[in-house]
Amino acid sequence: MEQALVVLQQNLGAPGLTRRVRAGAELKIAAAPKVASAKAVTVKQPALSKDPRCVALAEALKPTLEATCPPGASGYGGALQANLHPADAEMLGGVALIWAAMRCAARQLGWRVRTVGYARERLVLVIVQDVREAPADVSDALEKDLARRGHEMIERMSATGNEEALSRLGPAPVEQQTQAFLQAARVAMEAHPGAWR
Repeated sequence: MEQALVVLQQNLGAPGLTRRVRAGAELKIAAAPKVASAKAVTVKQPALSKDPRCVALAEALKPTLEATCPPGASGYGGALQANLHPADAEMLGGVALIWAAMRCAARQLGWRVRTVGYARERLVLVIVQDVREAPADVSDALEKDLARRGHEMIERMSATGNEEALSRLGPAPVEQQTQAFLQAARVAMEAHPGAWR
């Protein structure tokens, strides 16, 4: 601290480091008191994965994540995206806790995960995706599911502006996944009401 004070005093006149003071004013720097071997104290935050809300939400999310895996893919290729209102996310503990719960649930299912989580003024988005390399015997099921999703996306894009066609298609996959996430969150909150107080 004393060395930093000396460097500061030596550089006070350097351009860009200080602003000009009015003429006649003197800069006074009090000598720093000597501290006998002061140690920095770091406060370790508990891991979110240990938070009871995270544990409860992760447990409730496991069936939801399993349901996102394509049929015949033996649990590979699952992904869940939830687009939440910021108030809903805050009620559940915030985006970091939700993100941690999704990662925890996916890892308990054996997934190798890629996750995204961010909050904006009107939207909290969280995504978890299984990125394991699938064995050859399930690759056909994954390719069929990819083709099905591509076909559905094309149908939705071509139906844009046609309310009747959109209503026949039903809720979009992200809407369905968001509702499934919220249902799992309700289950977690009902099963462990004390964790959210």
